[in-house]
Amino acid sequence: MSNIAVLKFGGSSVKNIGRIEHVANIICSYRPNPVVVVVSAMGDTTDYLLSLARQCDANPDQRELDLLLSTGEQVAIVLLTLILKKKGLKAKSLTGQQAGISTSPEHGSAQILDIDADLLRRELSENDVVVVAGFQGISATGQITTLGRGGSDTTAVALAAALGVDTCEIYTDVNGVFTADPNVIKDAVPLAEIAYAECVQLAKNGAQVIHPRAVELGEQYNVSVRVRNTFNPANQGTEIKGVIDVEKRKNYAGVAVDANHGCISIDGIKPEQNCTTEVISCISEYCSSVDLISQSVDKNSETKSLQVSFQYSHIDDALKVITSLKEKFPEIACHADLELSKVTLVGSGIQGSAEAALRIVAVLERNEIEVRSVRSSDIFISCLLSKPKANEAAKLIHKEFGLATDFNTRTETENSELCRIA
Repeated sequence: MSNIAVLKFGGSSVKNIGRIEHVANIICSYRPNPVVVVVSAMGDTTDYLLSLARQCDANPDQRELDLLLSTGEQVAIVLLTLILKKKGLKAKSLTGQQAGISTSPEHGSAQILDIDADLLRRELSENDVVVVAGFQGISATGQITTLGRGGSDTTAVALAAALGVDTCEIYTDVNGVFTADPNVIKDAVPLAEIAYAECVQLAKNGAQVIHPRAVELGEQYNVSVRVRNTFNPANQGTEIKGVIDVEKRKNYAGVAVDANHGCISIDGIKPEQNCTTEVISCISEYCSSVDLISQSVDKNSETKSLQVSFQYSHIDDALKVITSLKEKFPEIACHADLELSKVTLVGSGIQGSAEAALRIVAVLERNEIEVRSVRSSDIFISCLLSKPKANEAAKLIHKEFGLATDFNTRTETENSELCRIA
């Protein structure tokens, strides 16, 4: 069954019955090949269910929360399956557990450990389409688990890998991976192709078209991922894959903005105090990641200063970090700036060169945008700056590096009109 099509449709694609009907028509276009479809919850269902839980308990039990949130995808797969059956296809819906998706035990952030590919192949031998609930699985102890945000993307790529399929198609509501957020930068354009590593960095640094875990999984199992528009199915979208032709020349893939960043500065640390581990541990407990750590020493007082920049999901989480640190180190001056954003340029053209970083800093300084810190690697350069200036900075960098006319972007005007689905 190497001709299996593995498709994933996001929440905006199945927001209502009209859109689910449209999705069913797209699925029919893949016949007579057997089709595995992964579906997210309808629209904002997951957020709605989460809000209900928090009305009951501000900090709901994660095991119960997983049980609740997993129902969103289960509703979507059944509705889609009913419509496919109405269209004359043999279709069957499967929860993560029924599809043989085994996960680690962590509620809310489980990892896929194994998939029963033989089970799926048996289902495909008896059905035209198998519709699988994304975002969920079952632990070794029989507990329903969820994979965290973007988990349906990960589910789809994992299923493709387990079935030996070389391509997974992710349908969303845009024409692929863009050089920047088209809602912010009007001349941003979709890329025809992008390397796994570049796409991972864009996704990790604020681009939300696909989850980085899914891309990393695709690279690990050599599954190319194609991001397509549900409402413009004639468009081939962006192919995410390994070595690409454009890597033979220097290029830049895109600019991403990650809005929620903070920086903590702790001054007056005595030589005998070693609080770096405590600070990082505290940040990690409440926030998603630590980006940059720097230390300096005052030669006169021999005290140290520590600066740590980090990413957070919600301002309340960042405030918890500040409160916790002040309780642990009441004698140390702790200052925080939580109104920061990170703007990142991604591309193989960076290649460790200082030239790109100098161009970024120069164009921002010419426009009176202060750069708080710069972090670079062979594939990205990130700048930490004031949140109100982030979108302006992204536009300047996008223009400075000619991303709207990069040779890796589509140069022909899209002639097909977007499908208008109610």
